[in-house]
Amino acid sequence: MKTETLLKKEATLGKKLGIGVAWIDSPEYLRFINSELDPLYHYIEVHLPSNIQNVPSNFEKIAHCSTLPLADIHEPTKDLIKVVFQQAKEIKAHWIGEHLSILGTTDGLQFGYIFAPIKDEGLKNRVIKKIKSYQETYGIPFVIELGPRYHDWGGVDVLEDYKLLKSISNEGNIPIILDIPHTWATAKAFNKSFEDLLSLLKGAHIAEIHIGASGVSKKGQISFEQSWNQLVICLEMFPDVRGITVELGKNTKIEDYCNTVREVSKRFQSSKWRINNENN
Repeated sequence: MKTETLLKKEATLGKKLGIGVAWIDSPEYLRFINSELDPLYHYIEVHLPSNIQNVPSNFEKIAHCSTLPLADIHEPTKDLIKVVFQQAKEIKAHWIGEHLSILGTTDGLQFGYIFAPIKDEGLKNRVIKKIKSYQETYGIPFVIELGPRYHDWGGVDVLEDYKLLKSISNEGNIPIILDIPHTWATAKAFNKSFEDLLSLLKGAHIAEIHIGASGVSKKGQISFEQSWNQLVICLEMFPDVRGITVELGKNTKIEDYCNTVREVSKRFQSSKWRINNENN
């Protein structure tokens, strides 16, 4: 029964969802969602575990997480796993995304941040086995992404991260979230080409793209136009993406975030990459 349910849910990975927004449980943000966003064109990404009581029911949802790091040897608590997947079921998430990262140690120490994986001989098979176990137990499809890498572990080439991600995706039939800010930060830290890192994922199933949001009118490490150009590069390389999620940084003001969502949505409405689910 669980396998049949999972197969039905996996079919939704082929459904185009549109432009996604991060879930924020606040009256101001709810007004923005309900008054300006279109359920036929936008979806909501809920970061779990979270307060899901006020998530609008008329929008499609996907789930995201950074508390079940897939490269950890140390397992999260059973209670946490249960809460995350129960919430994903309650919001009827099309899939749940998690990082190919480490968050702690085998003795329970938590770092408080997603770190790039430490390579070991059994890493790939361990990750695939863990994801398959989650999917069979809870009946929810999985997608995976890389966090940023700022330091190597033992001199391992950063390119191996992307080769590993593609290998896990292809061998485990697990779609990928392509996180543009993470990829750009990694390329910059190791003096690599952004495009070269992307090219290592050619042939993999990219289900979702994450783009950052620091406000379209602000000047930061990267401008909105640069971010948009990076997105165009990704879409030209991976045209079958199901959704584009505008992620919310910890220091981003809600007003700036909403402005970014408005601008991205406007550009997609008039672009050749227009994404919607009206005909799906």
